Amino acid sequence: MAKFLLANVLRHKAMDNRAATNALWLLDLAVVASVIGIFRLLPLPWASAAGARLGRGLGRVLGNRTRHVRANLALALPDRSPEEIASLAREVWANAGAVLAEFPHLGKFRDPHGDRVEVEMDERVVACRESGQQMIFVAAHIANWEVVAATITRLGIPNCAMYAPLSNPWLDRKLRNYRNALGCGLISRDAGLRGFFKAYDAGQSLSVLTDRRIEGGTEIPFFGEAKATSTLPARLALRLGAPLVPVQAQRLPGARFRVRFHAPLRPADPAAAQGDQATDLTRQINGKFEEWIEDRPGEWVCTSKIWPSSVFRARKALYEAQG
Repeated sequence: MAKFLLANVLRHKAMDNRAATNALWLLDLAVVASVIGIFRLLPLPWASAAGARLGRGLGRVLGNRTRHVRANLALALPDRSPEEIASLAREVWANAGAVLAEFPHLGKFRDPHGDRVEVEMDERVVACRESGQQMIFVAAHIANWEVVAATITRLGIPNCAMYAPLSNPWLDRKLRNYRNALGCGLISRDAGLRGFFKAYDAGQSLSVLTDRRIEGGTEIPFFGEAKATSTLPARLALRLGAPLVPVQAQRLPGARFRVRFHAPLRPADPAAAQGDQATDLTRQINGKFEEWIEDRPGEWVCTSKIWPSSVFRARKALYEAQG
């Protein structure tokens, strides 16, 4: 958080200095840990609502990030007016704040006796679960994506989730401790695939989030514009012969959620080369994400540039309209 509150020039100078970097990391940890500590003391519905208010406030402070949010939404939803986009951007920030506030309460979402999560599951996924077949789950940064892993655990499915580590190692450790309440294995994206294969060999299903732009990814259309996209879930499903299951989280009133397990995806041409099948499956995944985002755009946490700068430069008028 601290890095967003510094002027750009000062920030770049600070991050080039080890002592200054450590000081900013320490400030980050102190601020975020204090805020989460307060949320931890509140009942979950109160914490979630307070987090949403905090998120809206951050959206007003972090003007450049809010500009990215508006541009992402405007590109994904070209039929919406600037006023509608601005309103949706406030919802995005509110949802992001609620996610932060719900971190210290993640264990409540995996409670099999609780009523925090409604589950909808395609019959083919039910059959996989009942037979003990391992699956590859793929989700997006929508609603509260942490609840997806908690729900998989709640359903009695041993699973391991990949997460993107924060640059601040102290804050990353703090959030990882909260994620332990999900009841699943956790594999850092920087750790490579060895840990994932080890978890699968141990009988665990695997979970990955893939709506973000990733360096070195495959250029695949997302809302009509190419985005460097991870094909990891598709490649894992093809290599391991496991069903590829899209999982959608939807936010409900009172810090409750609906988690929908959609039908497993299948390549259009099973006889095609494996690389082509992986690309096809990833296109299908992006298509699912598009449907979910169009249905509930305010729940999509898109606070960073989803497409490369070249896309926004090509649509200069669109980006400037969100300034």
